[in-house]
Amino acid sequence: MSPILNTASRTRLPKAVRESAILAAAHQIFSSNGYEKTAVSEIAKEAGIAEGTIYKHFANKQELLARVFSDFYTILIKNTKNSLKGITGIENQLRVLITRHIQNFFEDMGMCRLLLQEVRPLNNYPHSHMHQLTREYSEILLGVINDGIKNNEIRADISAKTIRDMIFGSLEHAGWNILTANKASMDYDKLTHEILSITLNGLVNPKPQTNDFDHQLSRLEQLVTQLESK
Repeated sequence: MSPILNTASRTRLPKAVRESAILAAAHQIFSSNGYEKTAVSEIAKEAGIAEGTIYKHFANKQELLARVFSDFYTILIKNTKNSLKGITGIENQLRVLITRHIQNFFEDMGMCRLLLQEVRPLNNYPHSHMHQLTREYSEILLGVINDGIKNNEIRADISAKTIRDMIFGSLEHAGWNILTANKASMDYDKLTHEILSITLNGLVNPKPQTNDFDHQLSRLEQLVTQLESK
């Protein structure tokens, strides 16, 4: 059989399969090399297709990046909501959210680096679908905190948004520390415990509580001593 006939007889992959292969390759290359240092030809090579095929599905590299993050956050949002089903109590719910966040971002440091260093600085990021998905994801935590306030598990005199920002700020700062220090790993359980402890218990050591009975007894003894001395 001639090469021409052999090429013509190949089965053309369905569009959905081709897109899936392109996105999987883009996720891997973007995570490894970063957005700026990635060439579309590298993604095509990783996906096993011609570079021109990518442009049949995506207008440019930035649109491909947006789709990678869109898929990432869509799955993350769905799985995070599912992980909260049947979980009660503010401490348990926060633990689930913090743990899942760490698993998805800190264990995929390529995506974490891409988001913090290259995606957020983009001029159109605040008005992009990626930013909308980021906000939708953060709304899950905000909803849990608001429910905790309604159930009297969290103080009502502190803004739910402030609590949310504090938790995500702590996690993001930890992410930056890993990136800048080039750490391969960190104690995720310790980080989760510390964020929960600060969020739920605060920073100041509780004042020792005086036993009412002992306090009253001490006062009576002082009064008796004063009367006897007169």
